[in-house]
Amino acid sequence: MTPTLVLVVALMPVVVAYVIACLRDPLRYALPPYAVMIPFSSLLAIGSGPFSSLSSLLGLLLGVALVAQLITSRRGSPQLLVAVPIWLAFLSLSALSLFWSIAPRATVADLLVLASQVLLFVALAVTRFDQVTLRRFGTALIVGGVLVVLYGLAQLTVLGGLPAPDGRAARFGNDLLGANNQAAALLLPIAIASARALAGPARSRLIHGAATLLMLFGVLMTGSRGGTLATVVVLATIVLLGAARRATKVGLVAAAAVLLAVVLLVNPGGVGQRQLKEGSGSSGRTDIWAVGLYACPRYCLAGAGGGGFPTVYQQELESVPDARVQERGSTFEPHNIYLLVVIELGVLGLLLTLAGLGTALTGALRLPEAMRGPPVAALLGTMVSSFFLSNLEFKFFWAVLAYAAISVTVAAGERAAGAATLPPVVRRFAVTGQGGH
Repeated sequence: MTPTLVLVVALMPVVVAYVIACLRDPLRYALPPYAVMIPFSSLLAIGSGPFSSLSSLLGLLLGVALVAQLITSRRGSPQLLVAVPIWLAFLSLSALSLFWSIAPRATVADLLVLASQVLLFVALAVTRFDQVTLRRFGTALIVGGVLVVLYGLAQLTVLGGLPAPDGRAARFGNDLLGANNQAAALLLPIAIASARALAGPARSRLIHGAATLLMLFGVLMTGSRGGTLATVVVLATIVLLGAARRATKVGLVAAAAVLLAVVLLVNPGGVGQRQLKEGSGSSGRTDIWAVGLYACPRYCLAGAGGGGFPTVYQQELESVPDARVQERGSTFEPHNIYLLVVIELGVLGLLLTLAGLGTALTGALRLPEAMRGPPVAALLGTMVSSFFLSNLEFKFFWAVLAYAAISVTVAAGERAAGAATLPPVVRRFAVTGQGGH
């Protein structure tokens, strides 16, 4: 027997025990590890392919465990969010696009990844959470963000520098989600950590304030200008919506501003160089957008099919003389989620996307003040970053939507539990907002 096989056999009882624990309590044993692994992508994987990473395997286990729990215990969330049928309709449209797709193989591959994300989001949105499990989810997201930034710091300081594959600029995240997506993956952890830095005991505020600054440095290590802009939006939203004292808010803003200024002026280890030297460039995005817009009259009505944008780009590039030919294949992506959807799934796909994001933001804005900041900030930051990224099929995008949906269902559950102790007439007003006439 090979050493690898011996190790697999030795660990099998542990794996089986863990799977059983996850099936019994997925919110305690499956969700936190999955959340921690989200920003690591395929760095931790057991093979190649879109579903070989540890985060994908944990996501599959989490989804199966949640469905099993819903079937056996029937403990669903107190309300069905409008976002659930919207995103299921979006997934159905993507599946139907296979019938008119210009790249059927790409559509199938795209559909498999998209289905895994949408169905896991739905399973989380219809599962009953409480404040404890919601906070545990948020803590796991912060831990994942901190750990991945510490990995980047180790690369920068002791592992020979940030990765620079294929001659590209050395940037944090090049070997993970891609530098720009790595920055976007930190938006939700930053939103949660910064909100906790403004409220609670002094020790908790200090710890989460340090975590916020560390992840902010992680965003700067990616060299992503769109990510930096989205992070500013996140922090500004948290400060605006937070109920903390003005001095506490000023302290957090000042610390973040000092860190940003130091990184841009001192440029430690080359971090900050890209924002300063290439601040006026679009990294080829405007050329890609020009090709996409040129193709819009042909494809924007019904769409080219899920995963079809690279084929559209290749077919239409020669017809746009002002657009430069990009050197890397990855630039065939539209680098704009809204352009991606309208080209691949048409006007209906774009409307469903806007409706899904809009209902999530509306629900988050109606949350109690103590819960409102992180989901609203993360959603706004994600909408900003999505203008520069094609991140629809990434786990962090759906984690933002799931966190917002879970927050809404937790608030609804608390309102229902509180109203249950009231007299009938008052209860009706508390739950529906209507009087007893």
